[in-house]
Amino acid sequence: MASQVFAEDRGFTDMELASGTALHAIIEAKLGWRVPTVGQLERYLPRLLASPAQAKVLVSVSAADAAWARRHLPGRLAGVPVVHLSWSDLQAMARRAHDATRSPVDRVWLTQLVQHLQEYGMTSNVFDSRAYVVSLNRSRIQPSNPLTWIDVVVEQGKYFHPVGGSDRSGWPVIPPSYIGFRYLAEFRSVHFIEQVDVTDHIQDVDPRWPETNIPHFVYTLGPAMKPAKPMGLGAIHPSMRNWVALDLLLSGKASDYKDAIDRMRERVQQQGG
Repeated sequence: MASQVFAEDRGFTDMELASGTALHAIIEAKLGWRVPTVGQLERYLPRLLASPAQAKVLVSVSAADAAWARRHLPGRLAGVPVVHLSWSDLQAMARRAHDATRSPVDRVWLTQLVQHLQEYGMTSNVFDSRAYVVSLNRSRIQPSNPLTWIDVVVEQGKYFHPVGGSDRSGWPVIPPSYIGFRYLAEFRSVHFIEQVDVTDHIQDVDPRWPETNIPHFVYTLGPAMKPAKPMGLGAIHPSMRNWVALDLLLSGKASDYKDAIDRMRERVQQQGG
């Protein structure tokens, strides 16, 4: 087993597994929902094709589920199988190994592995006391239909955004547990995210939504939790997105939204963040 291997093909592999003439596997891992590109996988082919191993395989690892990965990965490259495992799959394997072993030392290491892998999956910590706050506007999504961006949240109980990590947009790579909304000059509500779906084409979910061809998270929202008193915005950038503690948003302690994000910044600094 080796990690961060650099070869003449100018490719760094995240991990390689080799077992004599039995197996040679190259593993490429991604944070979030992304999978390796075909070009990236092709750079690893020369070392696999030159390997004496009978079984050769390219392995993709990310938060993506099997169905989504199948749509974005080839089944084979130059005859070499390409398989995908999610972080959840690896967690399940580690749990099964934990349950099967009688070695106390192995069980300790496997427990730590399961906990570590959880940080790379798609599921947020449900005990996280922060909300990811975004802005909405009242314009129509499509000029020919009256549905507005606010309607998607208020009437449909949904929200969507691009999957982060592939650019510098700042969108989350892993869905938050809570999401908050600002619109019509106030901070309005926080919602627990009850379900997360991923699709390249959100217009397939609702034809009134925008046409997209890149991965998007589609959230099903829980009931609205509203601030104890009306919360104006203060002097903020209209489209800014922030992580803010639930108590600062809902308790009425903050005088306005800007005060809430200022207080949140102070907390982070006090914790050394």
